[in-house]
Amino acid sequence: MKFKSEFPIILASQSPRRQELLGMLGVDFQVVPSTKDEPDPARFQTALGYVLACAAQKAQEVAEGHPEAVVIGSDTIVVLDGEILLKPKNKDQAKGYLQKLSGRTHRVITAVTVIQGQSELSFHEAVNVTFYDLPEAWIEAYVTTEDPYDKAGAYGIQTVSGLFVKEIQGDYNAVVGLPVAGLTQKLASAGFISLEGSGVRC
Repeated sequence: MKFKSEFPIILASQSPRRQELLGMLGVDFQVVPSTKDEPDPARFQTALGYVLACAAQKAQEVAEGHPEAVVIGSDTIVVLDGEILLKPKNKDQAKGYLQKLSGRTHRVITAVTVIQGQSELSFHEAVNVTFYDLPEAWIEAYVTTEDPYDKAGAYGIQTVSGLFVKEIQGDYNAVVGLPVAGLTQKLASAGFISLEGSGVRC
């Protein structure tokens, strides 16, 4: 099964994980990363408001230079007890994040904004993720690798740190970084993609 589009499609993210997930559609797309710094989380009353704003900012910036394209912006955060755990800046912060997440259930929220011309739509997926109790030796060994430092919450469910995960409730791909099934539904409903060979939009 493969999709096609009458529009250029642009992913406003340099994340290899998001690129791989969007590639599941089989539709051609370009990667044009956003260059703006993400907004300050302290400006927002809720974690959801923050992640929605991040996704929208990415899509809006890229869409300004590509008005003919379908531009997809996405952002993912980890939330525990109301605290947003962003990408760790150093080993101590990564270690602290994982110590907080150990044995607990946290929330992963991925927001997506799609823009084409004057049309803009946003949605999000929220997933509950539960960690096993993590031995300190495991945390210490993991934070000495390069893996935690480009990932919200200092872990990636699709990498070796997926071994920390006891249970998830929700869309696995949203935890990876792009709820591609929900995105496919939105793109098809908006007429931005159609099933190749069908002759009509889905």
